[in-house]
Amino acid sequence: MLYAGLALALAYDAQRVIRVAPEAAGLFGGITLAFHELGHVLWSPLGEWFAVAGGSVTQLLVPIAACLVLRRQGDALGAIIPLFWLASSLGNLAAYIADARTLELPLVSIGDGEEVIHDWNYLLAHAGLLTREAQMAAWCRMAAWLVLGTTMVLFARQWRQETRRR
Repeated sequence: MLYAGLALALAYDAQRVIRVAPEAAGLFGGITLAFHELGHVLWSPLGEWFAVAGGSVTQLLVPIAACLVLRRQGDALGAIIPLFWLASSLGNLAAYIADARTLELPLVSIGDGEEVIHDWNYLLAHAGLLTREAQMAAWCRMAAWLVLGTTMVLFARQWRQETRRR
């Protein structure tokens, strides 16, 4: 029952981020931001474009990696928890993409005195897609809902299997 309660709490939190973001940072908001910022540094040796894109890429790759590590260690139920994080991260990312033209979100910068770059304004402008930010944000939000729904199904199936084993 503890796992079911945890799954419901995580699902509630993720759907809030997907629906309300950016106002709802959610349970994973801080760690998502930390890995996003780390991603800029990790990808920077590949050039400016990769450094900018690396924040968003890393904030999505880390929950996937956590899921795979837990799965490989044999913790099938635990491996599902990072998928809630992934859904939340996608919701957060959708809000960031949607802000690419309006530039209303407060941004974080690692260095002092550096010009703060809005990642998605930079990326979409360089790709000539800045006018499509709403469409791209909608696709990202849809992916977040899909991940959340799939996660709930996977959780229910795994929880049922583990309950039967006991």
